[in-house]
Amino acid sequence: MYMDRMKAIQFLKYIGTPLTKEEMMLLYKANNIKYDRCELYRDFIATLNMFIVNTYLGDDVMESDIDIKKHFLWCYNKVVGDFIKEGIPFKKSNDLKLYLFTYYNDVFYEDKDKNQVNEKLDILPNLCLNYRRVKSRSDIDITTELYKLFDKSLG
Repeated sequence: MYMDRMKAIQFLKYIGTPLTKEEMMLLYKANNIKYDRCELYRDFIATLNMFIVNTYLGDDVMESDIDIKKHFLWCYNKVVGDFIKEGIPFKKSNDLKLYLFTYYNDVFYEDKDKNQVNEKLDILPNLCLNYRRVKSRSDIDITTELYKLFDKSLG
């Protein structure tokens, strides 16, 4: 019982204790995370958020998993295409696409209460890709994973 309690305390520290600015900068440097790229990836997600929200026909129309998957893929491919037109060559990376689909499926498509949808969708870019936001080790882990997925998809 004591060990379980200690593990729980360690876990809470891991997800909740903010890093110092120096610790964050060291982890950014160790993982080759750059400010400009974070901003680019935040723009990508903000654009994807806009397309998903503005083109969603509603839960009553988008009833099947197939409809939801088609909608997400259309939005994702539209954003990739728009970035390519602007000279930013994103490839259609399956890893990034799957990661983002899982996120949007959990946070948007499966949530029947779409009242605060923008706040919910802004969590990912603001929590992870906001370079200057103070993060915990858990946040840095998510940032690093997402950043690397975006990096792999950038041609």
